[in-house]
Amino acid sequence: MTQIVAIVSRHGSLHRALPDPDHLLLTGVRWGAVEEFPTPAYWTQQALRHRLDGPAPRASGRSLAEEVGAALLGGPGIPAAVGQAAFARVRERGAFVQPGVCEATLTAWLSEPLDVQGRALSFRFAAQKARHLAAVMPALLSAPDFEAGQEVRNWLMALPGIGPKTASAIVRGWSASEEVALLDAHLLRVGQVIGLFPRKHGIERHYLELEARLLRLCAAMDVTPSELEAVVAAEMSRSPETARFLVDHLKATEPAPARKASAARIPEQIALVFTA
Repeated sequence: MTQIVAIVSRHGSLHRALPDPDHLLLTGVRWGAVEEFPTPAYWTQQALRHRLDGPAPRASGRSLAEEVGAALLGGPGIPAAVGQAAFARVRERGAFVQPGVCEATLTAWLSEPLDVQGRALSFRFAAQKARHLAAVMPALLSAPDFEAGQEVRNWLMALPGIGPKTASAIVRGWSASEEVALLDAHLLRVGQVIGLFPRKHGIERHYLELEARLLRLCAAMDVTPSELEAVVAAEMSRSPETARFLVDHLKATEPAPARKASAARIPEQIALVFTA
């Protein structure tokens, strides 16, 4: 039986017919009911509402070199405002447009106190981040012309210190490309619950495989990756209980480990039994 999604807001209206809940969207992934969390039908409805009410993603307006610099100067352990101040310092001094800025110079720039919302703060990772920037800047300043998307992401992954997750975020920020996906723990768990992702796969080791599956899902749902990412992130942010539900569901439905074969079934021991 067809499901109807009808959304009306002050920004407009959308109407879409979705297949029966038991209809397969992809192999092993059923559409599910619109009101059934966290099925593809549920997320399709949320994504359509976001399409009406939320702004479309836009490119940052920065160059590729600047986008890489912003990504490398942030990261775990660095408050967003501090990373932004470090990026502004390096950009103001021309590192992203002039070749030949060495690691020592970058370290000196980043070691100077940063003005962070009116406070003078030290950048604790000056030497480490200067080393990362110095390693990639020569290639970035002589980068070939790219069509935005996976081609750029794959090229970035060949640079030192840039993995698939960081490279995908750089491409999205630089070009607003929908050819890449920004995977996180919430998307991983949603994908595992609905049968899209294998239970044993993780983002760090299987990013590209998981991304390919997610892109196929988005195409089948007729929503963009950024729309799905946005509604999943918003749902988990609004409701920590929902995020815990996914974790608890995965634990409760974890397949039992296979039993080890008994000693009597080991071939060498079976032979001994029969020849005794």
